[in-house]
Amino acid sequence: MKIAIIGAGMQGRIAAQALNKKGYGITIMDANQRNLATVRSFSGLKKSQCNVQDRGKFLKMIRGYDLLVGALPAALGYYLMKCAITAGIDLVDMSYLAEDPFKLQRAAKKKKIRIVPDAGYAPGLSNVLVGRTYKEWGGLDQVKIMVGGIPQKPVPPFNYHITWSPADLLDEYIRPTRIMVNRRTKKVPTLSGIEEFNMPGIGRLECFYTDGLRTLLKTIKAGNMAEKTIRYAGHINMIRTILDAGFAAKKNTVVNGLTINRREYLIEFLKEELSRGSIRDLTVLIIELKKANNKRRYLCIDRYDSKNDITSMARMTAYSAAVIAQCIKDYPGFGVIPPEYLGMNDAIYGFITREISSYNIKIKRS
Repeated sequence: MKIAIIGAGMQGRIAAQALNKKGYGITIMDANQRNLATVRSFSGLKKSQCNVQDRGKFLKMIRGYDLLVGALPAALGYYLMKCAITAGIDLVDMSYLAEDPFKLQRAAKKKKIRIVPDAGYAPGLSNVLVGRTYKEWGGLDQVKIMVGGIPQKPVPPFNYHITWSPADLLDEYIRPTRIMVNRRTKKVPTLSGIEEFNMPGIGRLECFYTDGLRTLLKTIKAGNMAEKTIRYAGHINMIRTILDAGFAAKKNTVVNGLTINRREYLIEFLKEELSRGSIRDLTVLIIELKKANNKRRYLCIDRYDSKNDITSMARMTAYSAAVIAQCIKDYPGFGVIPPEYLGMNDAIYGFITREISSYNIKIKRS
């Protein structure tokens, strides 16, 4: 199977290397030659400079591939899905896109292709686990997902080190949040619903509402569902102060004759400020599920891979996508296939859990 990885950022590079080691023919594409230069060379791994927004040229370059793996910023995720449909090629996509992928359902089915949105860590692997329990129990009453990546050694004042796109991080903090309350979708203020808790061996943490349920709102018929992002306690109040002051507004401010866009400045500020300290991170995923008297809890704590110099967030995201890419052709159907549907398929779920564990990713169920 010939696979094209679209995007040579951290997640794209790791997914490319993982799939290359599995014996697939891999081409990694990116508009930035510097990004491509950071990709380690392996036998059977090709690199190609390509601007995906040059639609005609891009469609020609992906012709002949069996599968695309999207590792682009959120703003380009939906565009890539439409390109995959036009080209008639299956797509496994990691981007945190704002658009509803189900709007492409009819077009994807017509072309007889499979599009897996949110194929990362959470959403992504988390959805697979929710989907599995949903099938086993014949439904769910409550779903609560808490997830986040944090530095092993926090650096004040934000106690956070960025390991992914600063623009997408900001988007996570400002995008409207939807949860499920009494079987109805409800909008709640993003960053609200703060809970604090202690995590042994890590410290005092907090979690707050973010828009991470996404496809689950349409596919899982549960009474109540919510997703919250985890950070060190106190982080989000500082972020809220910045946002409340209007720094994320798409508004220009003139300073000494220079026009500065507030949001663009904030993104650059976060990129610089949140890059201080060590990249050694850890990720925490907690999923709490209930149906009647049945209760289930998943816990996954992963840490920076010092041997291969890979952040935990990149490991969890890229390896999840790479594993899904290996088995998506086995899914019996076409269209937009969210990760929770993969968890409902016995054979695919078994494959995903086995392959994920091969990367020393440990998911505890209780």
